[in-house]
Amino acid sequence: MALTPLDIQNKSFPVKMRGYEKDEVDDFLDLVVRDYEDAVQKNRELEKALRHAEEKLEYFNELKDALNQSIIVAQDTADKVKTSASKESEVIVTSAQNKADELVANAEKRAYELTTTAEAKAKEILEEATNNARQLATETNDLKKKTRVFHNNLSVMLQAQLEQVKSPEWEEILAPFSSYVQDSHEVIREVLSKELDNENTSEVNSEEADISIVEADQKVVEVSEKE
Repeated sequence: MALTPLDIQNKSFPVKMRGYEKDEVDDFLDLVVRDYEDAVQKNRELEKALRHAEEKLEYFNELKDALNQSIIVAQDTADKVKTSASKESEVIVTSAQNKADELVANAEKRAYELTTTAEAKAKEILEEATNNARQLATETNDLKKKTRVFHNNLSVMLQAQLEQVKSPEWEEILAPFSSYVQDSHEVIREVLSKELDNENTSEVNSEEADISIVEADQKVVEVSEKE
């Protein structure tokens, strides 16, 4: 059983002969009681502080455990997210690579088709152009042959016509009528002379009329250019 200050204060000792001085013993016991009370009070305060420290320690231990658990959960979550992101990125990269390969294959196929079509079309155009050129050359040669034949025929015909024009018969036909009239036919000569003068006058008037028409046309052209 623990000793209390009250137990010390109420403690009594039997009195014997030649014993301790009672007052001194009481004073000392009072001093012991006070010191004991102080010690008990300090002990209570220390126990209270100890309990408070233990509570704090328990709180911090629980907080540490919670933090540790949170760190573990966070680390696990981070690992899962990292793994998921890595897998997702691999899927995205693989899909993108497949898509790129598909696009390249389609582009190459389309380019091959276009090239093949263009080559076939160019070959067809070249063959058609060659045939047309060959046909044109043939037609040109035929036309030249026909032209040469026509030229020869025309030359022969003109030469024949020229020979006919140079024949003496034309000189006789083109001779003036007056050359057939003898000097004794004075009346006829006068008539022919008047007719000749009229023809010359008509020719002069015709030439003047032509000149007037040309000048008028020239003035019209000049007015049009000014406008």
